[in-house]
Amino acid sequence: MRRTAPKTLRPSDTRALVAVDLGAGSCRVSLLRWVENKPQISLVHRFANAPREVNGGLFWDLTMITEGLEAGLRKAAEIATEGVRAIAVDGWAVDYVRVDTSGNPLGDPYCYRDERTIKSEKSVHRRCSPDRMRELTGIQLIRINTLYQLHADQLAGLPEGDQWMNLPEYFLSRWGGARVAELTNA
Repeated sequence: MRRTAPKTLRPSDTRALVAVDLGAGSCRVSLLRWVENKPQISLVHRFANAPREVNGGLFWDLTMITEGLEAGLRKAAEIATEGVRAIAVDGWAVDYVRVDTSGNPLGDPYCYRDERTIKSEKSVHRRCSPDRMRELTGIQLIRINTLYQLHADQLAGLPEGDQWMNLPEYFLSRWGGARVAELTNA
């Protein structure tokens, strides 16, 4: 039996796709375009990203990240003269932004590496054993998990009932998407 190379199928909608990656060391904006019926991915914009220490806490610089990502989106839009069909954002599924009822950030978000979760992880496991938590959630039990961060907020006396959004969903909502929780992050 003779094998033939798979044929690349060009989608009917050939507008570009934009991928945003929120990395711990750098953020990247990439563009997928169809060239001669084949997908072509290129890095459009990359900028350094690092959490910063403020008043004893480790935070992401939300303004700097936002400005860098939006510069990348502008570059992608300039290149993709055929238009952009969709934007996807990936990264830091454990980190979140506290927002007001209009979706505006209440401040810079904590970085998952902040050590406040050491104390909160122990506190959570006094209420629910690690074995039971693993049974209920199926997640790997590491102190950077959102649960430990949210509990650290509670221990610090942050107001309950504030809305929060994971960072990828925050950026998508900022750019016109609905304020939702992506299923695999939720």
